[in-house]
Amino acid sequence: MSTSHAATRPDTRTRLLQAAASLMWERSFQATGVDDLCERAEAKKGSFYHFFPSKVDLAIAAIEGSWQQVQEAVFEPVFSSDAGGLEQLRTLSEKVYEFQRRAAADTGAILGCPFGNLGQEMATQDARIRESLARIFAGHCAYIEQALARAEAAGEIPAGDNRLRARNIYALMQGVQLLAKVNNDAEILRSITPALMAIAGH
Repeated sequence: MSTSHAATRPDTRTRLLQAAASLMWERSFQATGVDDLCERAEAKKGSFYHFFPSKVDLAIAAIEGSWQQVQEAVFEPVFSSDAGGLEQLRTLSEKVYEFQRRAAADTGAILGCPFGNLGQEMATQDARIRESLARIFAGHCAYIEQALARAEAAGEIPAGDNRLRARNIYALMQGVQLLAKVNNDAEILRSITPALMAIAGH
């Protein structure tokens, strides 16, 4: 049994990335110390600084790794499907709802968007974190814009500035996740779909 555990146990760097992603989402960047990260990752502090010069470096690597995972698990399957553009957006909205419900089942609270949370906390505090999040936000918007263009081409929505509409939809999604977090109520997330349809012009 111990051999099997050793074979499947993530390496130290991966465990630190996983610890950062979860702790900074559950708490915040400032409320998560290096000791907390090492304890969660079952890593020595020397190992932390071997892989990451600072907590900021770890945070950036963690959020960029999380975004890569989200793209592979959610965005690519949703937005490369044969579904119409509006149906793709409905599916994304449903996945946001289910993601927050699952997280609440594990933690006992609606945690909000991990990227949005970090942006609200750190965008004015650290330029590198802000720049990384700006790229991640732009990536979200690009997928949404692609779906809007698909919907427009199919006649589902009127012609318009899809880049602006995508940004407005992403802002809506961030705001509703914040409302759900503040009220600790996942059902608030159900309002995303009708609101994004209105923004899209459907």
